[in-house]
Amino acid sequence: MEKGIFLLLLVILFGNSVDGVSVRVPICAMRSVKDYTLGFRNQSCPVYGDKLAEPPHFVAVTEGDERWLQIALDMIHKNKCEYVALLFYASWCPFSRSFTPSFDLISSLYSSIPHFAIKESSVKPSTLSKYGVHGFPTLLLMNSTMRSRYRGNRMLDSLVAFYRDVTGKMFH
Repeated sequence: MEKGIFLLLLVILFGNSVDGVSVRVPICAMRSVKDYTLGFRNQSCPVYGDKLAEPPHFVAVTEGDERWLQIALDMIHKNKCEYVALLFYASWCPFSRSFTPSFDLISSLYSSIPHFAIKESSVKPSTLSKYGVHGFPTLLLMNSTMRSRYRGNRMLDSLVAFYRDVTGKMFH
């Protein structure tokens, strides 16, 4: 194990062939915190190579407010993502609390879709009205041309069926 770590350090430091292994280590500009959080890649960085054709993967639900809601909408309108999932929830609502674990799981199953959880107390009432949120939890799956509201139960299999019906894709 220690020999492997030492070998890796030599390869990184010298970038030459060590024991028949040749590795190039390009140096790329640091990404912003927002880009890192949202999973955007630096397209000019050679580290990502052919992976640029792949959609970004989002590993967790982003808790947000009005500002994050706008970021989610910008992601759709600027074609950075095909879909965005928005969960409007209330911390005082027992239904919201029971829905959260399923939302966390679906976000990992559909990692190419960014998932945002917007707390009701962090947005203006007019924003909730704009999106037709009259109860909690409210899940919307959106793209640049449509907005689909989830009306099923809080079980994972029902959520998977909803995502499959809207996106036309099975989870990955």
